Amino acid sequence: MNRFQIRTANPSDAEAIIHVHYAAVHQTASGFYPSTILEAWSAKPGETRYQWMRNLIANGDEIVVVGEAESGILGFGLLIPKMEELRALYVHPAAGRRGIGKQILHVLETRAAAQSILRLWLNASLNAEAFYRSNGYTTLSRCRFRLSADHEMDCVKMEKHFGGSPPG
Repeated sequence: MNRFQIRTANPSDAEAIIHVHYAAVHQTASGFYPSTILEAWSAKPGETRYQWMRNLIANGDEIVVVGEAESGILGFGLLIPKMEELRALYVHPAAGRRGIGKQILHVLETRAAAQSILRLWLNASLNAEAFYRSNGYTTLSRCRFRLSADHEMDCVKMEKHFGGSPPG
């Protein structure tokens, strides 16, 4: 297994993050969604998307981490603490099944717990549901996520409680 580290993203990582997102969506999820949904979910990388990611990282409202090896960024994750939401976790398909996603998830959960967040929720893509379930997330409901005015994708609302028992 190649060595990798998880670290906080910085704006100079934006292009690599967008390329990981594009590859993961268009390759890993291609068996679960039609091409029109894949394109609405992740348009071709370009300066507009790079700048959006640079701004998101620089803003500091979200926690963004990357999984990096000598060869470059292999994956990333994004957490919105104020919403207790795990917004994104993607690994480049060429680096899949090496534990990178699990490590990114663990770092994000640890950072959430450090901010006294006891529960995270997410809208998982259909191809990611089993990954989250294997990492302790439970399914709340099937849902649709609006990608654009013209496109919605099927997804699974999931959550995980840590540091205590679920509210009851």
